Amino acid sequence: MTAYMFQLELPAMTDEIEAVIPQQRLRISALFSEGRLITYSLAQSQKMIWCVVMATDEQDAMELVASFPLHPFFTEVLCQALRFHNTVSSSLPDISLN
Repeated sequence: MTAYMFQLELPAMTDEIEAVIPQQRLRISALFSEGRLITYSLAQSQKMIWCVVMATDEQDAMELVASFPLHPFFTEVLCQALRFHNTVSSSLPDISLN
């Protein structure tokens, strides 16, 4: 699988967009659990989302992002295949056997 970085642009927040946010959060949580979503960030302005997804090819990556409930509201979608993506683990610390 290859990592793909997405930049997703949103219009100004509306009641219609806000109504979809709970569904979006559920979908994002499911994708994290499946290991298909690696990172997900929302700008303070709520106008830009950045995420890294794992996919077999660009078409698979685009279909994954198209499954986001917020997808109909995206005004621009930019996708870039990544050579690598390093992150610092923010999960629970390693267990010490001492």
